[in-house]
Amino acid sequence: MTTFKGVVLSLPVVAVALAALAVGLVELGRFWGWGSSALYLIAVPLVLAIVYTLWYRTLPYAPRGAPSAPSAPAVMGSGADEPFEDPVEEADRLEQAAKTGPPSEEPTAVEDDDATDPPASG
Repeated sequence: MTTFKGVVLSLPVVAVALAALAVGLVELGRFWGWGSSALYLIAVPLVLAIVYTLWYRTLPYAPRGAPSAPSAPAVMGSGADEPFEDPVEEADRLEQAAKTGPPSEEPTAVEDDDATDPPASG
């Protein structure tokens, strides 16, 4: 469970909360019939914003470190020792090889002596 010291509200959250407080206090002052004097109630959120800013500046800056465990789940069939080959880079490499000319060695067909042909039907 987190303690109160461990919970830090971010600036956008505090800004929205203080803006809502300011609008709520001004509307409450208008409801009570204070007229334009209700605008003095904006001082309350302003003081809270100053206090929050001064307190926030005292916090130590601790950049986030690298996660200890990999955050992305492993893809089925890919091992850690298997390098990732980008298909776009592979296509670019093959296209570049086709532009430069045929490879110096032509592939040769190798017959498999162990293979048996299926019987011809008919």
